[in-house]
Amino acid sequence: MSVYKNVFGVRVAAVAALSLSAVSAFAGPLVNQLGYYPDAEKTVVYPGNDASGLEVRDMNGKTVLTLDAPDVYDWDYSGEEVQTFDISAVKAPGTYRLFRAGAYVGNPIAVGKGVYGDLVKAALKWFYYQRASMPLEPQYVGKWARAAGHMDDKVIVYGSDAATAKTFAEATGAKNVAKNPKAAVFNSARGWYDAGDYGKYIVNSGITVWTLLEIYENFPKYADSLSWNIPREFGKLPLLLEEVRYNLDWMLTMQDKDGGVYHKVSTLKFCGSVLPEDDTAPRYAIIKNVTASLDFAGVMAQASVVYRKFDKAYADKMLKAAESAYAWAKKNPKAFYKQPSDVNTGSYAPGNEDGKDEFRWAAAELYRAKAVAGAKGDKAAAGYLKDLKGNAFTANGAWWGDMNMIAAFRVALDSAVFDKDVVAAAKKTVMNEANNLRAVGDTSAYRLPAFPWSWNWGSNSAMANNGMVLVHAYLLTGDKSYLDGAQQCLDYLLGKNPMDITYVTGFGYRSPRNPHHRPSESDFVDDPVPGMLVGGPHLGKQDINLDGKEPWKCPNYAAADKPALAYIDDRCSYATNEVAINWNAPLAYLAAALEAIYNK
Repeated sequence: MSVYKNVFGVRVAAVAALSLSAVSAFAGPLVNQLGYYPDAEKTVVYPGNDASGLEVRDMNGKTVLTLDAPDVYDWDYSGEEVQTFDISAVKAPGTYRLFRAGAYVGNPIAVGKGVYGDLVKAALKWFYYQRASMPLEPQYVGKWARAAGHMDDKVIVYGSDAATAKTFAEATGAKNVAKNPKAAVFNSARGWYDAGDYGKYIVNSGITVWTLLEIYENFPKYADSLSWNIPREFGKLPLLLEEVRYNLDWMLTMQDKDGGVYHKVSTLKFCGSVLPEDDTAPRYAIIKNVTASLDFAGVMAQASVVYRKFDKAYADKMLKAAESAYAWAKKNPKAFYKQPSDVNTGSYAPGNEDGKDEFRWAAAELYRAKAVAGAKGDKAAAGYLKDLKGNAFTANGAWWGDMNMIAAFRVALDSAVFDKDVVAAAKKTVMNEANNLRAVGDTSAYRLPAFPWSWNWGSNSAMANNGMVLVHAYLLTGDKSYLDGAQQCLDYLLGKNPMDITYVTGFGYRSPRNPHHRPSESDFVDDPVPGMLVGGPHLGKQDINLDGKEPWKCPNYAAADKPALAYIDDRCSYATNEVAINWNAPLAYLAAALEAIYNK
């Protein structure tokens, strides 16, 4: 496994070895490689300091726009000097080329309707590729066909067998654990593989399903129009809701009889780079806890609203499950997940968890769900509203570790359901975050609305989530400047970045070829599964062989110590080149939002 096996690995390795002043020598104009809607804001970033202007010509060679050289700005995240040209005046549908000092530079730029349509469908279809417990047939996935893996029909309850009883007691403080316990098993089939591994995680499924259902809630006509090739099981459901139901069905299996919800289904250790059918170690449902139960409650309540008009019985089932999970969490508010010592699969447990954000979101979703179900006036609904009003919104953003902004989105956009005071607080929360992002984007050399803390594990999902905040601000106000900010977030993901690549497999002129994704690593197909958003650059360095003692890790692709350059397109890089369901979901939302809004 070598960093030099593909062009992107070569480029990143070279960037790390060169002085930062040499980075610009690699780059021409950086643009959204998929193109722009006619009315969208369109910016071109040009690394370097050049007095030349920029010409935009159509494919017949006619000059349609001439711009003088703009001011030069430094971008600390890459160490570059860059110039940003605004070509928004180019609105006529067509294909254009850029010229500087009379020379053609970069790749053609598309302007027109539907430029992100294929991306939306691929980003959503990827969830089908992630399905557990079923084969992927060639008529639906072509060369990426594979056998079924992880039927999960006999998942072991962690702590109920002799192999895990002791470590379960250590992690939970449980007493009177049987010395020779008889394993409890249950059927936990279906669901999506979480990321590059084969675990299924409730916490991450929660925010993922919420995001996908938010596409349907915010843009239902557009969502109804979407079509891609997967087998149909529930023909009356829109395709997006059919895919989401596959994961909801699995999530429902994770609820115990007392209402508590298990954290995840996984093996005790990550497997190697094998296909699903070859990962045959025992699978466990690991430890009920408050955050998993509340994330389950929130998303089941939301789903009960969305699915009610299609299947009332299913909606009622989800709402009942949501209320039971919330009640369990209220009885066990300190039951936070602690990763057992013999488990090394994803923990999804931030160290500073207090549960307030999950309680806030779950209460908001449950109160709305009760209202939609015609039970707004019952005792339980009153309790949810009381809990929500007593748990003030914070300034925190939207990611699996903090559901605060998700709760604010719900209340702000469903203002008719909630009391005026809590609606005002929610709108203020959303708009403050959006205004801060817009201010950063307006003054950034790359015009990217990103905070310093956006450059972390999964930085690309942070950019997409920032775009979601800005879209919600646009939906609340109609102010196009927020939509422009969201466009800049998508532009970054699709090529307007220092690496000059789209971070989505199979899209654009240059894209990742070697993601950290076990099916793509082990399927003997050169091309990775299309439509996957990789994690993106940051300086965590978790997968770098810094001391030379871990040869299976990556070479030092972050030697320049600039977060926007710390990326490598290599399967070794689980820190920057892995994929995940909670990263693809906001990509799909952001691209779908721009498609839906610009298509009216």
